[in-house]
Amino acid sequence: MEQMLKDFLELTAIPVQSRQERQIADCLKKKLRDLGLTVVEEPIAVADGTTGNIRAVLEGTCDAEPILFSAHMDRVKNNEAISPYLEEESQILRADGKTILAADDVSGICVILEALRRLKASQKPYGTVEVAFSVCEEVGVLGSKHFDFDAFSAKKAYVFDAPGHIGKMVLQAPAKAKFAYRIYGKSAHAGNEPEKGINAIRAAADLVLQLPDSRLTPFSTANIANFHGGTGATNVVCDFAEVVAEARSTDSDEFARILEAFSAPVEKIEKKYGVRIEYVPAVLYPTFKREKEEPMVQLAARAMENLGISPVYARGGGGMDGNHFNAKGIHSIGIATGYFKNHTPQEHLYLEDFYQCGALAAEIVWENAK
Repeated sequence: MEQMLKDFLELTAIPVQSRQERQIADCLKKKLRDLGLTVVEEPIAVADGTTGNIRAVLEGTCDAEPILFSAHMDRVKNNEAISPYLEEESQILRADGKTILAADDVSGICVILEALRRLKASQKPYGTVEVAFSVCEEVGVLGSKHFDFDAFSAKKAYVFDAPGHIGKMVLQAPAKAKFAYRIYGKSAHAGNEPEKGINAIRAAADLVLQLPDSRLTPFSTANIANFHGGTGATNVVCDFAEVVAEARSTDSDEFARILEAFSAPVEKIEKKYGVRIEYVPAVLYPTFKREKEEPMVQLAARAMENLGISPVYARGGGGMDGNHFNAKGIHSIGIATGYFKNHTPQEHLYLEDFYQCGALAAEIVWENAK
């Protein structure tokens, strides 16, 4: 447990942003090699990135089915001066209020390192453990999309990247799409000849009113996230505006209909206002759903019960690397590591849950070898 906290403080002290994971990757590669794993850093596949995804393998001591453990190396935008402090009485590790704690997902990395140490130190038999540390998870789950999936032997994966108390398993996560609309009008002097211009802001405003937004159904959401245009000069008819939005859904059929709803107004707005719209949709990752009766889910549940932990089955509101693993045929679920309020200066980590999760990860491997 002491080593888990040391790892956490060491890793959070490394300056890390999405697309800038070089330092933490080098640190983790050394830690993995010191534990006896073979380590590969894959080629950089994300635009403007500095680092590739990391794959590592701990060879098993028995002929059990391989297991994959996953976490991501990047973190949301931060001031690169993360200073955790411990509330002694509650044993909660907190951010300093100025930036994030980065428990999302340094805690997941530390859980996996602890499991590897426990496996190596024990005399219990265990199967092969594969490790996947991804880049650029926080900017659309971009990195894990580019893993060399053919290099993995495991057909079940546990992604230690979910908020909540120990015992929570995320069996479902949404698909996500991002939409950009670049609206091109025509500039003109707003006082002398405004009728010769085409106001892109006006067209963009009409477009926004026709797009889905907020909670759409129990399974789907949409959000119009950004709207801007013009130069600030009031004497020029605005000739450019941009709208950016997203949509999420855990229902594949609904997701397809939502994609159509975001594209449908484009042609109508172009004709109505005489503008040109450059519409750029991008599906970032597909949805997944695992059933609690599935063997890989029940394996984790048995491991929890071995440790006196009550399993809790949940649905997540955001994507994770497991979305891409599931899409590639590696059955995956998320495991909560004890953090809350991630992505905010109020982020905090319950150390008891954190430590228990390290024990849980090792127990999953041992249970799998029975």
